[in-house]
Amino acid sequence: MDTSPLVFPLAVAAIAAAALWGADSGLSQPLLFAFVLPVAYAIIGVAERMRPYRREWTRPQGDVGTDVAHLVFTGMLTNELVRVSIYGGAFTAAAWLADHTGGGLWPRQWPLLAQLGLALLVAEFGHYWFHRLSHERPLIWRVHATHHSPARLYWLNATRFHPIDLFALIALQTAPLILLGADARALTAYGLFSAAYGQLQHANVALDSGPLRWVFSTPELHRWHHSTIPAEGNANYGAVLSTWDLLFGTYLWPRHRTFIGPVGLHALPDFPRGYVGQLLSPFRWPAG
Repeated sequence: MDTSPLVFPLAVAAIAAAALWGADSGLSQPLLFAFVLPVAYAIIGVAERMRPYRREWTRPQGDVGTDVAHLVFTGMLTNELVRVSIYGGAFTAAAWLADHTGGGLWPRQWPLLAQLGLALLVAEFGHYWFHRLSHERPLIWRVHATHHSPARLYWLNATRFHPIDLFALIALQTAPLILLGADARALTAYGLFSAAYGQLQHANVALDSGPLRWVFSTPELHRWHHSTIPAEGNANYGAVLSTWDLLFGTYLWPRHRTFIGPVGLHALPDFPRGYVGQLLSPFRWPAG
């Protein structure tokens, strides 16, 4: 299995370049997402075919339709719901903070790349703690289990989330950025980067992320997070960065072995495979 050390840094650089270009392009965010993300998805999908980490994961398992439904319906509708219900209050609070702090706390004078790095660090904090609690608290696990239900990892199941889970994650990631005063450019760069990176993180691509795994939550690390073994799965909670996992002791990198185990919900073999069943799953949780 070819694991060239150039694949991952080049992929991250390309995603960052696209995010920065998009943020400075002057195009609306919906148009940018409609243009940039399909290109990123197509490239990652081709890479999976050319350099698969596990060849059996390239074969559909009756999961593609469900994943497409999550991408199209859950993703679009949940993002819109967050925008309608959260952003108005967050922008109002941000304006109040700006009035009382002499212009806001966000360093808008920084280069956009530096602002992107800061946005990732701030957004990942909220993501980390909700994601970690979703593994440690049974009630929240009910909505997060949908994300762990696939029996393989490939780029498209990065968007498999229950709407309640995704709503909380998006709100906790983006609301702090708005409150701190991040402008449209920084928010767009963050949104594009994190969306494309999520697909890369779940990609079935053979790569060696080398020392960058101490900065980014790479595909190599994230496969352990999807392990059916709790001691392995309850780790590596970062969506983009490894920072908070390292700081709070949940970073896992078994250096002398690669991940070859199964993924999915071993303890819930009858978990719904279809889209509607997964939407209803938290409310039909098995007793005991």
